[in-house]
Amino acid sequence: MSLAGLRVGVVFGSRSPEHEISIITACQVMPVLRELGAAVLPLYLTKGGRLLTDPAFAELATFRRELPREGTEVAVELGRGRLRTSGAGMLGRSREVPLDLLFPVVHGSHGEDGTLAALADLLRLPQVGSGTMGASLAMDKYRSKQLLSALGIPVVPGRLVAAPEGAVGAELPLVVKPNRSGSSIGVSLVEEGAGLAPAVELALQFDSEAVVEPAVPGAEDLNCAVKRLGQRASEVERPRKQRGLLSYQDKYVGGPKGGAKGKADPRRELPAAISAELRSRVRELAVQAFDALDLGGTARVDFLLSDRGELYVNEVNTIPGSLAFYLWEASGVGFAALLEELVTEAMELGPGRDPSLPGNLLAAGELLGK
Repeated sequence: MSLAGLRVGVVFGSRSPEHEISIITACQVMPVLRELGAAVLPLYLTKGGRLLTDPAFAELATFRRELPREGTEVAVELGRGRLRTSGAGMLGRSREVPLDLLFPVVHGSHGEDGTLAALADLLRLPQVGSGTMGASLAMDKYRSKQLLSALGIPVVPGRLVAAPEGAVGAELPLVVKPNRSGSSIGVSLVEEGAGLAPAVELALQFDSEAVVEPAVPGAEDLNCAVKRLGQRASEVERPRKQRGLLSYQDKYVGGPKGGAKGKADPRRELPAAISAELRSRVRELAVQAFDALDLGGTARVDFLLSDRGELYVNEVNTIPGSLAFYLWEASGVGFAALLEELVTEAMELGPGRDPSLPGNLLAAGELLGK
């Protein structure tokens, strides 16, 4: 499928702790979509929740100077299934923003959690990535693991708490993390009892619920990306960490400057130096988790490997940082080919169906209460 002439709205930012990471991903995606022939509209959700657009928002340098507070305001008209800019046309009238597709690259809350997928459904626009249900469930660490466990996919059992008192009595060492968040933000390794309450309080700064689960002995991290079309599972990576848990700094600080190509990234071992049997098992479980949650687009499935060789699905990221393009490139799928495949999938699936019935059943006397 050629993207020539396709009008794509790339949505990024939002009220999420991963706001800045989303900006980086968007500024990686937009120029490649343009190289493929698409007409790209940057749609920036500010930290205050305003939806703005400006051609300068396609450049990372714009955001390095400061996070924009002004731009052309974009309004959503659900009834007509369209976006409009306010006061941008002749005589200050609003102007329609024609789009064929939404491409959300919001990481974390108010985006990756299914909210943008729901908005696309209401607008009757195709959108890249997972649907509302799958995205929302995958974002919920505790409830997604309940489903995966019921299907026989190995996960670390956990406890859901809404206050520090709910974690009392849990056996140490523990990992405490926000139930719906990402990028290792608000995550703590608790090895002494005095640290438990502060760890839960930290996690609850980012979500109304926290997950408390036993620390996997000697845990190593392994990641694998999955998509629907073509090659299902990517190469497997082993992220490098300084100590204990994989941190925000481990993930995002210290990589090749400017995304330089051809340079080894000190943050990851790619491909992971693991046995062929373990690699196959990781890829198999990643596809199973992706399909069980009914996901779309490209997701990254994160694993924990214990010092006894036990493998667990840790969490599933439906909009991973940089769309995990480095995992696909290591698997022979270039970034442009990946984006073209994701857009093709979204356009073929089309917007969500309209299940409403014609007419007025109340006026026709077909319902109780007449």
